Amino acid sequence: MMKKMKKDETIGRAFDEYFEGCEAPHCDLTQAKRALSRSVRERSGGVIFLKAASAFACLLVACIVSVGIVFGMRGDESPSPEAPSGAASYYALSSAQTEEATYAGLSQTYGGVMSALEPFEWADNAQADYTLYSVDGEDVLIGASLKYLYDTFFWEGDLYIDLTGGESIPEEFKTYERLPYEGSAAGRSYTYSTQYVNGEYVSDARLSLPSADCYMTVMSRSEGAVFFLLNLLAENS
Repeated sequence: MMKKMKKDETIGRAFDEYFEGCEAPHCDLTQAKRALSRSVRERSGGVIFLKAASAFACLLVACIVSVGIVFGMRGDESPSPEAPSGAASYYALSSAQTEEATYAGLSQTYGGVMSALEPFEWADNAQADYTLYSVDGEDVLIGASLKYLYDTFFWEGDLYIDLTGGESIPEEFKTYERLPYEGSAAGRSYTYSTQYVNGEYVSDARLSLPSADCYMTVMSRSEGAVFFLLNLLAENS
């Protein structure tokens, strides 16, 4: 019990220090808007056709003409263009298979990526519920529904951890590709945007950790709640 109380005090103290001004935001977030991105790539090709002919005539023999050599002829099927190196494929999050999971169970397989969420396991004022997403039998994503309460301050959010190394991403996450603002936490870079909606700040952020990329949406009456979560994840990764 003493150990849990001490750890709870640690996370609470970190929260206090942040909102007392130790790590202020880099710009006026109230003007931030969600950025949407769409990329379209077009590729085209052609067929080069060359023809050469030569003729040779001999005395007392009929003419022999038209010897053609053809280079670069198309076959029955033209080769399909290769996808750009490093390009991600997309799937619909709603079509993925889901399975309720626990921190202990996920840590056995994905200990590296789960370490960032360890504080939610021992803090009495924090909660996390986990879901494992898979596509075609392959694990692709860990989802976490987060809640945090300190004194009278409360925030909640949804966090997703990519398990594919950026190779396969939900269609719904395309809005995270060009978030307008940048920052860093514990040496880890992130991008973010914030909107004020119905009396709450709704913030989107993408954080790059050594083990995985994290996508999150945080809702709170405080403008700085998303930065508290970003710092918490970065410092524990």
